[in-house]
Amino acid sequence: MLWLLVGVLFVIGACNLPQGKAPPSGGAPLVAGTAAQTAGVPPAVLTAAAGTAMVSLTQTAVAHPTPAATPTLTPSPTFTLTPTLTATPTLTLTPTPSTPHISVSVNTNCRTGPGDAYPRVGALLVGETAEVLARDPYGQFWYIPNPDRPGGYCWVWGQYATIEGETASLPVFTPPPTPTPVPDFTIDGVTMKNCCGPDYFIKIVNTGALTWKSYRVDVTDLTTNTHAAEAKNAFAPSTSICGPILSVQAITSGHSAYISYYPPWGDTTHDMRFMVTLYENDGQTGRHVTKTVEYHP
Repeated sequence: MLWLLVGVLFVIGACNLPQGKAPPSGGAPLVAGTAAQTAGVPPAVLTAAAGTAMVSLTQTAVAHPTPAATPTLTPSPTFTLTPTLTATPTLTLTPTPSTPHISVSVNTNCRTGPGDAYPRVGALLVGETAEVLARDPYGQFWYIPNPDRPGGYCWVWGQYATIEGETASLPVFTPPPTPTPVPDFTIDGVTMKNCCGPDYFIKIVNTGALTWKSYRVDVTDLTTNTHAAEAKNAFAPSTSICGPILSVQAITSGHSAYISYYPPWGDTTHDMRFMVTLYENDGQTGRHVTKTVEYHP
């Protein structure tokens, strides 16, 4: 706008310059645009012209509204919530069998009752397992299905056993009455040694529940039909020595010993029959069992 005002004044001044007039004699030429050139113009005219130019500029100026002050926004602080992690314990569930099972580290007999007095009817072997169905009042024997007889049941000792599962709720079985010992034995062959004549060794194996303490042997020479008998209260331990060395006082269940018999005749070629009777007491008294065996050279 300042430059426009200067231009208007310049135009006004140019229009009022004298035309075709020579400069005064002897005077210096006039320079356009100086104060001397406008000396003849009245001040009021110049003032009016300037006012008109200002009005024109004012009227053509575009009013720009003062922008409203932009409010300054102060951001509210943003809070980031960190979730709190609660550790959940990991539960390891160990399945518990509904029925406890038994295994053994040593092969163990299975009997009709909880104890050695009951007959053996089976065995639980190393590597086998069986269900435990009941226990005895003392927690020493376990009632299981018989491993050797399907459909049967028996008692196994817990000395070498491992039980897997809960046993507190097992039923307690009252043991059956202790069976009356059944006496029995077998004759496991006859050995003849020539000890200045025949010496016969009859091997006895106690297969029953009764202990044998004495014996009687009735001998028949089948070749000559000769008879003899002998009774003693002890047994021979082996066949290693000729003659009756009687150092075994009794044959308990499951053990063995020998009856040594030296006949009065000295022929080793005869056929022989031995009828052996074992007794539960000394002096050939008490319960007894008799069995017969023959010897043929």
